[in-house]
Amino acid sequence: MFNWWNDTSLWLDSVEAKDQVGLLAYICWNLWNSRNRFIFENKNEDPVSIWMKAMREAMEFNQRGSAPAPNSVKINCDASWNPSNQTAGIATVARDSFGKIIQGLNACVQVSSVRVAEALAVSSGAVLAVHRQWSNVDLESDNKELMTSLEADLDNCWGSKAIEADIKSLLASVNYVFSFISKSGVAKMTRTLACPFDWVLFPPAGLARLVSNDSVSF
Repeated sequence: MFNWWNDTSLWLDSVEAKDQVGLLAYICWNLWNSRNRFIFENKNEDPVSIWMKAMREAMEFNQRGSAPAPNSVKINCDASWNPSNQTAGIATVARDSFGKIIQGLNACVQVSSVRVAEALAVSSGAVLAVHRQWSNVDLESDNKELMTSLEADLDNCWGSKAIEADIKSLLASVNYVFSFISKSGVAKMTRTLACPFDWVLFPPAGLARLVSNDSVSF
């Protein structure tokens, strides 16, 4: 019995186990949601679609990236845009190499497109890096086109062109990389006014769980 428990404990600490347990959690979550939709909304979902959705969500979770190198800061930048009134919530979350949140910003802005909103989020991350005098940063966003444009110095979106130029100018004295990553969720909570602007010091319960779970991948 002791040997079994010891082997199981070692396996649970492995990367493979964390991936499989994470997938199991997403499967259970989607099964529960499907069950509720069947009972309360009379919606019967295909088991294959439930499985595929769980797989996709688990993969997105696992692709959020690794911890930054020692003496580096990872800044996750996100935006959530509402096309009906052209308002957006933008947010940045900065973590050290241990996954600990060391700073964060969020704001509501009026913009013409999601690309502009995402660029403003990355710009706020760049401003934060310069203000805090961080010399090594990894700026992340879930907008792949924007990250590719910044990384390769492309000029493929006139709406965010000036903002992207400002980002590069701000980071002139900083060692930086741009990375694509899945959503953080803080921006959407900001846009819907569910996230207070002092959330770094006093996070609401839902946001506290969100950022706590997000640091598990570090």
